[in-house]
Amino acid sequence: MKAFRIFNTLFVLVFASTWALGQQVSFKSEANRKFLAVGESLQVGFFIEAEDTDYSIDSPMKYPDHNGFRLVGENKTQHVEYVNGKGLIQDGIILIFTPEREGKLRIGSARIVIDGKTYTTKPIDVEVSKSSTSALSNRANTNQPVFLQTNVSNTNPYINEQVGLTVKMYSRDLGLLNRKRNFRQGKLEGLSPKMVTSRPETIKQEMVSGKPYFSEEIAKYNLFPQREGRIEIDPFSMDILVSGIYGTEAYEIKSNPVVINAKALPEEGKPNNFSGAVGDFKLKTSINKKELSVNESANLNIEISGKGNFNTIIVPEVKTPGNIEFYAPKKKNDFKVYEEGMQGSVSTEIVMVPSFGGDYTIAPVEFSYFDPEKEKYITLKSDAIDLSVDGLTANEVKNNSDDLNLNDHSESIEKGITKSVSELANDVKKGNGKWLWTAGGIIAASVLGLFLLRRKKDDTEENEDDNQTDVNENKFARKAIKPSINENMISTSVNVSTEGKRILNAKLEALQQNIHHPDFKTFYQLQEDLLCEIGMKYSGTDLANFSDYSVGEKLVQCGWNQDLVNDWKTLLNKARQAKYSAISSSNEDLTDVYFKTEKLVNQFIK
Repeated sequence: MKAFRIFNTLFVLVFASTWALGQQVSFKSEANRKFLAVGESLQVGFFIEAEDTDYSIDSPMKYPDHNGFRLVGENKTQHVEYVNGKGLIQDGIILIFTPEREGKLRIGSARIVIDGKTYTTKPIDVEVSKSSTSALSNRANTNQPVFLQTNVSNTNPYINEQVGLTVKMYSRDLGLLNRKRNFRQGKLEGLSPKMVTSRPETIKQEMVSGKPYFSEEIAKYNLFPQREGRIEIDPFSMDILVSGIYGTEAYEIKSNPVVINAKALPEEGKPNNFSGAVGDFKLKTSINKKELSVNESANLNIEISGKGNFNTIIVPEVKTPGNIEFYAPKKKNDFKVYEEGMQGSVSTEIVMVPSFGGDYTIAPVEFSYFDPEKEKYITLKSDAIDLSVDGLTANEVKNNSDDLNLNDHSESIEKGITKSVSELANDVKKGNGKWLWTAGGIIAASVLGLFLLRRKKDDTEENEDDNQTDVNENKFARKAIKPSINENMISTSVNVSTEGKRILNAKLEALQQNIHHPDFKTFYQLQEDLLCEIGMKYSGTDLANFSDYSVGEKLVQCGWNQDLVNDWKTLLNKARQAKYSAISSSNEDLTDVYFKTEKLVNQFIK
């Protein structure tokens, strides 16, 4: 029996400890401002946070010491939030103070006992300055039966730091809250305002200067200072319908003006890539595939998420590895204006297409922002991304091209030597000795030419690593074409034959027949082949040396109009981008694309 009691006691202790740890109760205090003037109001919230409502308060909260302040009102509040599927409950009380003198004052610690444990908040230091126009207006308002009041969350923010602004209506008569009309916003010069979508109307009771009032939130904004120094927010106004001698009349009420003193962002420690983003953010990069084939597309996504001023965020650029083409990125904004501020994300998706096989590394991207709470710059850096591309490397394609050109020249020289030797033998038989020296000179020159060509090939192979051509000089305009296009496309003659023009017309006709093809990529594949063949035939460029940039240059050198060449580049680039993207295209769009292509082809072959 004794052993059973000991076991039972241990079980109760363990259970109680586990339950206490699971509660994770906390008690904290927050102030809506740290700087104010005599006569202005200060709101200090004291909140109990727990994952469950199953806790008990053993003794009520002991109010903090507040020497130099006068307590003028209090509000109870409750907020429930779900994070990762777990509920977070926040119960609390908001005390409203007004300072009675200037100087450095302190709101002391509040104390409460929950489930036998004592919790204490940290004291809050506040700096109070002399009375301002805003404070005098507030003091005058508290003697009125109905008035508007403007409050800001921070009167000393940094440039581009988020500041909350609230306009509330106070009335001694509850019925007046239903007679408001024509709310008018004050001027917000020097600020970038974002209006918060208002919640369902809630009417509360508050104490103002010791008097009970009904209050209602009229408007709420998130403001972002755009310049340094003093920024004055003009009064907001609205009409109240009141009964008079001559019937119902509109009576105008105005809020107090508010002054914000914006601070410049510090120059010390400012990163070179800082674009003006202020807040708290995270950086994430991802790619949908790391192993692919030549001319196969991959999507790179860069996302910046968090809270703060999203209007100043510029998503960092990606450094382009050689031989990989990056198409123009597609930007997506997914942020909203909440009561707590702007939250969400901005991202870009970039379509990448490798022109040659091999292993590539996409360098890390960096993003910098200023954290106003920590008062320092923070730079985020992503991880590098490795790509493995299956297919011929740039060196292999170049070597194949050199071998083809060298073999053609060697075969021509060898045929010339054979022919010269044959003619020389005939001349000797006929006794034409006068041609002996001439023929011998021709043979010697041919042999020397063959020797120089062979030596040139060897030198090229030895130094190709140091002199590799950057075929991706322009990441959005240049692209080496995969040798999947048929052999009829290879041409070294600028003067296009009748047969060449017939092939172009046939491809144009095939393009027209596929306008309504169920797979729109088939249309764009045919358009790309047609445009590539035009570029090669009219610039005298072979397939191994094809790139949009070089072909465009050669077309201009051959006398083609620069605007026509630009149209050719634009159509070719759009065809590739459409072919590799996941965006569908309507029949009407493809019809329009066909007519543009037909017009361009006719200008070349006329």
